[in-house]
Amino acid sequence: MKKLLPLVFLSLSLSAEPTLQKAFTDGDINAEIQLFYYNIDKKNGSNAYATSTGGYLKYSTDTKNPFFASIRFHTSNPTFDSTNREKTALFKKDGTALTAISESFLAYRTKSRILKVGNFMLNTPMMNDDTTRIVPWSYRGFAYTGESIKNLKVQLYYIDAIRSNTTDEYKKQSASGEFDSITMFSLHYNGISGLKTGFYYYYSPKLYSTFVAQGDYDIALNANTLLCFGVQYFKSGDGGKYAKTDDKNGGDNINLVALRSSIDAKNYSLSLNYSQNFGLSGVVGGYGGAAKVYTTSMIANGRGNYKPETWMLKGNYDLDLGKYHSEVALTLTNTQTKDQRGDDFNAYYLHFKHFFTKEASIYLRYESLKFTSSKKDANYFRAIATYKF
Repeated sequence: MKKLLPLVFLSLSLSAEPTLQKAFTDGDINAEIQLFYYNIDKKNGSNAYATSTGGYLKYSTDTKNPFFASIRFHTSNPTFDSTNREKTALFKKDGTALTAISESFLAYRTKSRILKVGNFMLNTPMMNDDTTRIVPWSYRGFAYTGESIKNLKVQLYYIDAIRSNTTDEYKKQSASGEFDSITMFSLHYNGISGLKTGFYYYYSPKLYSTFVAQGDYDIALNANTLLCFGVQYFKSGDGGKYAKTDDKNGGDNINLVALRSSIDAKNYSLSLNYSQNFGLSGVVGGYGGAAKVYTTSMIANGRGNYKPETWMLKGNYDLDLGKYHSEVALTLTNTQTKDQRGDDFNAYYLHFKHFFTKEASIYLRYESLKFTSSKKDANYFRAIATYKF
């Protein structure tokens, strides 16, 4: 079936589009280069640092055609000296260079529907690309999105293999463990002014299934200022033989509520976020990528296992420098676990991002975790230079 589907799509495209050559000549190519330095400083002595040079190259045939195709390569290569570089998750698990096909799909599009078959990246709460490294996560299967009803979007995904950000192979291995298949159905309704809602159900027999709901409401105070509120709910169950209840990445006992309130102005934003996981399972990785919970910074989060309760204060400020643009951010986090096996901590996060041009930027990120238990403190620093073309 896997080998037959591309042949079917290709034959359909050949018969439906007599100017196939034009679809390729009118295609689009884009790329990105990154220099990524990551330093992990742990007081227990298990330090690590590494520098990687990499990025991606992507080509798509003309997406104005009903049938189109896309392929993207990501690569991450060790550069300069390093220590325990495999712990940075920038490369393969053994610390060697990684080059992967992150996208290679065929697609069919109408005015209100699109179907993809092959390998692709995703953007959902429990399955996403997780761009915190050079090489992202990606997924194999089919993805359908329909928007034929006004203000309503429907998504149906079937995934039979996953590629993590430290391998070039697609396997039946999720962030939370082995799986047979994962099916996701979601509804998104935006028919009420200022309100965005999303409902997701992930069904994975022999692993675990999850329901996710999210609502975000914005109130305009003036032309440049919004008052924003949000709520999230994650609930998992139906654990199978592959499920591990106390897994930090995800298990069959997630029961998490998260709240967000913020004020977003032209040059700054300030938010107070809260989450409580009443279950023993974490939701750090979900089925793949990095689960999207309001209480998340670079390392610290309220998504872990052992019933964490987290408060997070975030502040962002845009520096208007005329020709140039910069952003600074500060995040303060307090997490207390309600299970004795967990570790309480405070975290301090700071970043600075500067855009030299639309194509070139540098991103400096630092976070310090201070544990209140006997667990040793840790500091994390990333410097990322990016050029897009």
